[in-house]
Amino acid sequence: MEYRIVKRRKTGKYVIVDKRGKAISQEFLKISNRGLVDGSSIYYIAEKTWGWAIFDVSGRMVSPEWFAYIWEDGLVSGESKYYKVKGRKDGKEAIFDVDGNMISPEWFDYIRKDGLIKGKSKYYVAVKEDMQAIFDVNGNRITKWFDWISSDGLVEGESDYYLVKEDGEYAIFDKNGKIITPDRFDMILPEGLIKGQSDYFIAKKGNKYAIFDKNGNQISNWFDRIEIDGLVKGESDYYVACNEDTCAVYHKDGQKVSENFPIEYVRLSNIVFNENLGIAEIKKSYKTITIDFNPVYPFKEEIIDYTKLLN
Repeated sequence: MEYRIVKRRKTGKYVIVDKRGKAISQEFLKISNRGLVDGSSIYYIAEKTWGWAIFDVSGRMVSPEWFAYIWEDGLVSGESKYYKVKGRKDGKEAIFDVDGNMISPEWFDYIRKDGLIKGKSKYYVAVKEDMQAIFDVNGNRITKWFDWISSDGLVEGESDYYLVKEDGEYAIFDKNGKIITPDRFDMILPEGLIKGQSDYFIAKKGNKYAIFDKNGNQISNWFDRIEIDGLVKGESDYYVACNEDTCAVYHKDGQKVSENFPIEYVRLSNIVFNENLGIAEIKKSYKTITIDFNPVYPFKEEIIDYTKLLN
């Protein structure tokens, strides 16, 4: 390690020293191990009696002032040029950049580190008076205020969609604020459309589940259970759905293409579909179960690069 933290015997305070043992920082009450010391960036966070600040390897103070707290995520961890702080007056939170500019348009009750700070996207979720909204790097609020907004999708840089909860029900919106879901649901799984894996998502109404596409069209019947493997995760045109104690393989056009099999097969399993062979391999921790199904033609053909086989 090029840098390490050393406690001074006389003062009981801490300094950062280089590999020759020369101090390159002031004395502090505390110094974070993240950043300069662990090699993830040229920055570190240090504490004095009046608060926390960020410094660079030269000892220059990077944060514009001392704060009640500074999180290591973002700038110090080498994930982005942004970091989150807690103010000393009222404990509210804001985002600053490496140049000391305040990026958030105001101080919020809470700001999630997902997205902008983690370097995943230009968006973040802020909380104000128990309501949540998404903001961009320029401080623009791009959504209305909701009871809850998932970080999956837009904020995590996975897709242009985000999942919200309002009055106890869930819906999907795109980044332009257009609602995608045809109705409000009791639950919506993030896998698929929101996570950028496919154009499909699973929604729950009452005790039943169905698959919908990105245009809000319902493409399956309502079932007691639908597995996310296959169609929803963008791996295949097929999926497994169950009613009561039996399951079957279905095509995205709604056709049932296999015989029924016990629901126990799919519990705690991972399903892999081979459309060319017409088999679904249900992989459990202790064995693999093979289910035959009738492929719906035309199916996606596997493209083989024969030049690689010849080499």
